[in-house]
Amino acid sequence: MNENRVYADENLIGGLTLIGAGLGWLWGELLPGLLIGLGLGLVLSALRSRKTTNTEPVSSKDAPASANEIEDEIEDASEGSAGWQAPTASDKVDLEETRPADLRHSPLDIETVWARILAHQGEVFHQAMGQAFTYQISGTALIPDTTKAKIYKSQFAKALEHVPFSKVSDVPSGVFGPSYVYAILMDQRIRQNDW
Repeated sequence: MNENRVYADENLIGGLTLIGAGLGWLWGELLPGLLIGLGLGLVLSALRSRKTTNTEPVSSKDAPASANEIEDEIEDASEGSAGWQAPTASDKVDLEETRPADLRHSPLDIETVWARILAHQGEVFHQAMGQAFTYQISGTALIPDTTKAKIYKSQFAKALEHVPFSKVSDVPSGVFGPSYVYAILMDQRIRQNDW
């Protein structure tokens, strides 16, 4: 495999991974978007490699010793596999662990935090200026009793990447309902000393 093809394959995989992550972030589902982008990159890279191996000479060190070795590799790869299976919880990649230590914030994912938020619906929370409110959860939306606006789970996911906050203005500017998001994410019942 020549150096230019390796570089192009890495760019293809990296580019599609970033596109998948961006689309996943936009749709509020970062991990599935990331996995889909990575998967597409790997598949297209493999197809491209297969296509170019028919036209490029192969050096003796890259060539398999025999057709039997290829069949063995295929068997090893497909052994016990009955087709594509959805990833399980144990297959999830901990994206937080892939960040540099100085960029890590919350050690928790949105599902854990959302479960805490769900568990405390109907309880009294206080905004930074002291106004009390309660909220109800409807699907993936949080609805404070002081407004009819819905604050979606994806907004909390965006904010969770930047906790802890020292003031409401620390909540990222693109997050809807920052005073409510701040009040909820910085409440001890939700934080539980995790950030």
